[in-house]
Amino acid sequence: MTNKRPDAELSPAWFLGQEVLRLRTAREWPQAKLASKAHMAVSRIGQIENATIPATLDNARDLDAALETDGILERLMVLVENPPVIPDWLALFIAFEGRATSLSEYAPMHVPGLMQTADYARAVLTTGLILTPSLSVDAQLATRLQRQEIVHRAQPPALWFVLEESLLRRPVGGPLVMAEQLGHLAAMADHPAVNIQVLPESIGAHPAMGGSLILLALPDGPNVAYLEGSSIGQLFEEPNEVARYGLVYDHLQAHALTPGESVAMIRLAQEDMTKMSKTQPQHDLTGADFRKSTRSNNQGACVEVALNLPSAVPVRDSKFAPEFSPVVTASPAAWAAFVADLKM
Repeated sequence: MTNKRPDAELSPAWFLGQEVLRLRTAREWPQAKLASKAHMAVSRIGQIENATIPATLDNARDLDAALETDGILERLMVLVENPPVIPDWLALFIAFEGRATSLSEYAPMHVPGLMQTADYARAVLTTGLILTPSLSVDAQLATRLQRQEIVHRAQPPALWFVLEESLLRRPVGGPLVMAEQLGHLAAMADHPAVNIQVLPESIGAHPAMGGSLILLALPDGPNVAYLEGSSIGQLFEEPNEVARYGLVYDHLQAHALTPGESVAMIRLAQEDMTKMSKTQPQHDLTGADFRKSTRSNNQGACVEVALNLPSAVPVRDSKFAPEFSPVVTASPAAWAAFVADLKM
C-alpha cells in the first residue's frame, strides 16, 4: 500500500516514509499502535509516512525498534540527510506545480519565482545561500528559470499573484536590477494567464503574515497548499487545511488593489528605482574578489574581473592601483552573454 505522488523516486524522505507505511500495514497496525510503540505522536507517524516533515535520525531508530527492522530505517537516513541538489520537499512541490491547472501565490518579501528576471533571481538566491550552503547558486538559478517555462506553454495554468507593496520598494540587486524587475513584472501583467494584484501597506495586519503561501489546483487529485519560510517549505494536502488556506488567500485578494491599480503602482515604483540609480552608486562592490586574467603580460597587468557579487560583474584595469582604477560594471546576464560570444 503506497500513496501515489509525483516523482516519488526523487525523494529519499518519501521512500523512507513509504517503507514505514509498508511495514506498518504488513503488521495490520493502525498509526496509533505504531506511534505508541515508537513513543511519538500519531500525527508524527503521518508526517513521516507522507514526507511532509521528514523523519529524524532518532525517529528512524525508534521506528526500527518498534518494527524490529534490524536498523534498515536508520541506514536509510544516510540518504535523507544527504539530499540531492534540489531538496525533496522542493522537488515534490515543483512536480505538483508542473501539473497544476491554476496557481495562486501570496508573496510578502520578494517577487514570485515564476515572475523573476535572471539578475533579480540571482540576487535573491545569493542572499539565501547563507541558509542553504550546500546548494549551488547556478543550480538553483537554472531550476528557477526552468520552472518559468510553464508560463509560456500553449495552455498555461491560470496564475494569480498577490504581492506586498513593500517588496516593490526593496532594491534587490541594486536599483537598476530592481527597475528592470519591476518593468518585467508590469509587462507580465499583460499576459492573458497572469493576474497581479498589490496588497497595500495601509491594510495593516492580515492572516498571511509570516511567510509565502501558494495554492495549487491539480487536475487529477486534491488541491495542495504550500507554505514557505526563509529556508524550508511545507506541503499540505489534507482538504480541510487546504480549504483554510484558500480562505486566507480570498481575504488577501479582497483587500488588494485591482489589477489596473496594481500595475500603476508597479510602474511608479519602477520610476523611483530608476531615479534612485542615478543618485546612488549603481552597485555595491563591497567584497568584490577581483581576479586577473590568465593572459596577463610580464608585469602582471591585465583586466581584472570579480565574479562573486550577486547583482554586478565589475571589471577594472590592473595596471592602475585599485583606488585609482576605473570600474565598469555589467549585469551577470550581460557578462555571461559577452563571454559566450567570445567563445564562438
